[in-house]
Amino acid sequence: MYDVLKAFEVTNPALQHLIKKALCAGLRGHKDKEQDLCEVLASAKRAIELEAEK
Repeated sequence: MYDVLKAFEVTNPALQHLIKKALCAGLRGHKDKEQDLCEVLASAKRAIELEAEK
C-alpha cells in the first residue's frame, strides 16, 4: 500500500489515510466496514481542506 502511495506521489496525509481505509475497509478487525467507510468520507473532507490551504 505504501509503495502505491509513493508511486502515485500521494503526499496529502488525509488522502493517504482515505486510501488505506478504502482498500482495507472492514478487514483490519477492530472496526466494521461501515465505520471505515464513514472515516473515508471524513478523510475526503479533510483532504479537501488541506489542499485548499496550499
